[in-house]
Amino acid sequence: MDTFHVSNDCAVGLLKGAALILGKMPQENVAEGLKQLCAIQLTPLSQIVHTADLLRDGSKGDPTVWLDRLAAIFRNLNPIVTNGHTHPCQSLVEDVWPLLSSACTKYQNDVRITERCCRCIRFTIRCVGKQSAPILQPLVKQMVQLYEVHHHSCFLYLGSILVDEYGTEEGCIQGLLEMLHAFCAPTFRLLEEADGLRNHPDTIDDLFRLCTRFIQRAPVAFLRSSALKYILNCAMVACTIDHRDANVSVMKFLQDIIKCSRIKDEADDFELRRQLVGEIVRENGQQLVSNIINACIFCLSSYMVPDAADVIYELMLFDRRSVCQWLEVTLKALPTQSSGGSVTATHKQLTEFHKAVTSSENEKMVKNAIHDFTRLFR
Repeated sequence: MDTFHVSNDCAVGLLKGAALILGKMPQENVAEGLKQLCAIQLTPLSQIVHTADLLRDGSKGDPTVWLDRLAAIFRNLNPIVTNGHTHPCQSLVEDVWPLLSSACTKYQNDVRITERCCRCIRFTIRCVGKQSAPILQPLVKQMVQLYEVHHHSCFLYLGSILVDEYGTEEGCIQGLLEMLHAFCAPTFRLLEEADGLRNHPDTIDDLFRLCTRFIQRAPVAFLRSSALKYILNCAMVACTIDHRDANVSVMKFLQDIIKCSRIKDEADDFELRRQLVGEIVRENGQQLVSNIINACIFCLSSYMVPDAADVIYELMLFDRRSVCQWLEVTLKALPTQSSGGSVTATHKQLTEFHKAVTSSENEKMVKNAIHDFTRLFR
């Protein structure tokens, strides 16, 4: 393909088209076609990883060129696999893994290449799903080891992909929780540094994506996890971060952890989930309401208010009476004057806001009430 002297973007596009066509072919032809298609990318990548030094970005000696091409193949190859049958790509995924692992190790100091490695691994796993199980244990071990040293948040994101694929498998849940615990210690150390939240929004984003996947796939195990207390504390502090993606992930996590107490009520674990969430809400509800309201007033851009409002509304669906009390305490603690001495919100305005929120019948009503209220302080 490189004899055509096309750009790498064009090459990626050609490989995407080839993979889409390959996925429509008879299943017995997919494995051999994929092997040939990948060999063109694997040979130079292997030479770079095992022998060559890194050349300038975007050149043929840059491993990301070949990692992006591999990722394009696995991302767009979607053959129809009948239940109980082996995925035609499984064998090749297992064959490719050692090279991707070696690339992660060799370029562990380079976040750009590490991110591309993780992206490629992500699409190989998505391609074959649970049939990627043979690489799961060595992959998690390597991710944890490299994250401990370098704190590349792409490993947290890749962890969320693993939870999405394997989080419903009883035999995998404990190992995935151990992965989460191993991630938490270096993550919290990083975020506890001076300006840690402000300096590492990608880490916050990817951490809470990972935690949200646990809520969606293995809620009871996650709600019982010894790490949950520290994760919740981190989330309540991170409510204040004025970064779109990071804040969305935090609020989504908080919303989903409360929501899991009322969804799938036909499931055997419904009562247990409701009990566990109830304990969390009783212990953290006041602080959560206070932090979110204060974040909306003093920290967050106005376009972030809807996500915060969703959390408040979800709390009300769980326990509206308690939210009424928590909100009252929060409002009484607000400053009544600005730094310049002018009145921020009158008693009447505080009362009207309290009523508007606690009587809301949907998320939009909460959003509008908070949005109007925060204007008084700006």
